Amino acid sequence: MSQLLARPQAPWALRLLPPFPAVAQRVLAVVSNEDVAIRELGDLVKMDPSFSAELLRFANSALFGARHEVKSVSQAIVMLGLDRIKTMATLVAVNRLVRSSMRVAALRKVWIHSLATALIAEEVARVTGVAADAAYTAGLLHNLGTLGLMSAYPEEYSRMLEVTQDFGFDLLQTERDLFDIDHCLAGCYLAQDWDFPDELAAAIAVHHEDPVPGEVSLDNVVKVSWRLADALGYVAFPPDKAWTYAELVAFLPNASSFARGKSPEEFKASIDKRMATAPV
Repeated sequence: MSQLLARPQAPWALRLLPPFPAVAQRVLAVVSNEDVAIRELGDLVKMDPSFSAELLRFANSALFGARHEVKSVSQAIVMLGLDRIKTMATLVAVNRLVRSSMRVAALRKVWIHSLATALIAEEVARVTGVAADAAYTAGLLHNLGTLGLMSAYPEEYSRMLEVTQDFGFDLLQTERDLFDIDHCLAGCYLAQDWDFPDELAAAIAVHHEDPVPGEVSLDNVVKVSWRLADALGYVAFPPDKAWTYAELVAFLPNASSFARGKSPEEFKASIDKRMATAPV
């Protein structure tokens, strides 16, 4: 895994963002304790009724593949497991971050791209030996910096994207010119500020670096997965390089196992099916 960068001083471009929801932060801390009781966790989530309701909405969406209706937080914890609850708490928290600005088309594209990347990363992880839930969360949050910058400055960031695309400017450099930070480092800062695992913050920081053939790491899962999301049609903004599905799959250990019986069209259809009921 790439070495985590030292936490930068709070960038001015992120000062308008609300803090990470307290209930989500407590859930993540409690779930990290292997001895946590289901009742204790359920009572914690119920302290915030709106958060509890949102968590149940996600639990019943195709994103998490529950076979039966989930009617309570306690049932969700039993059915889906602590790792899934941790992932959902993060998803609900970030959804709250972007929801107020979702009317901006560019932000919606980034959020959909992030959800698709999470689902793809989960599948990629299954053939690489990386924990599937960690991969899902990293895929979901790889563009956390973009979501943060766009939530704070939706109109300004959207105009920057238009200019970048129209004139072929380098995205990361243009972000640095306008906001004094690019979305990779902005995401790393937020991940550290919100006490996410160092491995996750590092994966966010380096996701624009090229994938490494055969490397087994969370970093590499994310590097391949967001590019696969683009290759399958979930493009948020034009990438520096257009990768093909076959080129990206070839980076994976056990690439033949991943590709077997999974054409790009079939894979996209399965992702579309799970995305269809995403409560965004």
